[in-house]
Amino acid sequence: MANKGIKDSLKAAYLVSGATILSVVAQHVIGNFPFDIFRFPLNILTLLLWLLLTIIAYRGRATSLFAQFMLSRGATWLSLLMMAAIGIILGLERTPSTTAWPVVISILFILSHLLFVILRGWRGAKGLRWRFCATHIGLLLALGAGFWGAPDREQLRIAVGTTPTNEAYSMEGRLKPLAYTIELESFDVEYSDNGAPTHYEARIKVDGESVALRVNHPFNRTPSEKIYLVSFNTTSQGDTYAILEVVDEPYQWLSATGIVMLIMGAILLFIRGPRKTDKHALGL
Repeated sequence: MANKGIKDSLKAAYLVSGATILSVVAQHVIGNFPFDIFRFPLNILTLLLWLLLTIIAYRGRATSLFAQFMLSRGATWLSLLMMAAIGIILGLERTPSTTAWPVVISILFILSHLLFVILRGWRGAKGLRWRFCATHIGLLLALGAGFWGAPDREQLRIAVGTTPTNEAYSMEGRLKPLAYTIELESFDVEYSDNGAPTHYEARIKVDGESVALRVNHPFNRTPSEKIYLVSFNTTSQGDTYAILEVVDEPYQWLSATGIVMLIMGAILLFIRGPRKTDKHALGL
């Protein structure tokens, strides 16, 4: 048993070293991962290919060293360390980049390991393992929707005055016309004694529909698209215009479904308690 643990640790060390070197080299040579290339439908086709290859690798686990490692305790610890490292690094960065090669490769490894664990443990001797499926599949959906859906996520900025406009710009400065118009009806701002703004609120019209916007209180135009009030500015003539951010996340509902499943799994675990005989209790 001790030898097996040492072998798993060595495999993890080799895998981490190789992936780290490749990701660092790719980051310096290519720059950030080109997510824009993988927009729909290419991201969906890539997802299906990943699922197929993972299932094929799992079915050959009896002879595949890679599959055996992905199902090992060493891979579980490695995934946990990667998740912790990603959280710490992105949390410390002033402008966190989730498109850096090391981050992308780490998330792909975590998702792959999680899928291996699900394929192994979704069914037990007594049938479907509800708690296991709720927590593990929920985590896979929550992480996977953000990862595979990232290429289709749009984040736009638009300056809105009293004249209707649909000219929004991507974070890279590219013009992205909206399918609707926005205009500013009114803008209220409160200032502190030293002249700094303490609260501001805008009332806008979206294709004629009047809605109120406050900081951190967006308008949900569709289930996947939100309009945020970011800032405001005043021209030399004294006219105020609002800076809005339009965020469209088509796969947000999948992430929400995953979070709900995680909560359900946690509730089931709390109600029924842990099972000491669960052979897969250490699975991620």
